[in-house]
Amino acid sequence: MTLLCQSIEIAAPPTAVYDYVTRPLRWKEWHHSSLAVQEVTDESLVAGRRFEEDVAAAGRQRHLRWMVEESRPGQRWRASAYMDDGSTVRLTYEFEAAGTGTRFTRTLEYVLAPFVLRWINDLFLWKRVERESQAALANLQARFPAGTA
Repeated sequence: MTLLCQSIEIAAPPTAVYDYVTRPLRWKEWHHSSLAVQEVTDESLVAGRRFEEDVAAAGRQRHLRWMVEESRPGQRWRASAYMDDGSTVRLTYEFEAAGTGTRFTRTLEYVLAPFVLRWINDLFLWKRVERESQAALANLQARFPAGTA
């Protein structure tokens, strides 16, 4: 399993950040790996909701089938995805009040089922995924400029 955990400070209260990032239709606005989302409207998703997403991560296009596992507004949101080849992803968002803003932590856990992908991931793909995730968090941070919350 590969685990990437990254945090940033966002100039908005936890409830506002939660409402924005738990709307998968909005992911492509800040995370360029997200290409398209199906079977969902523009709303914050609660536990039990399912949706599908097409992504391009680390140079590979994939189709993910997601299920939201946990939804605690302003605190924590978690979803897991499955792919046809048996690979899995778990995404956890955590929100903590920090001064007048939010400390947002994004944890990405994934397991690549095909042996050759696991091997390539162990060599270098995980670094590319990490860079893509860092860029996404910088994009997210820019969506909430200081003084606009």
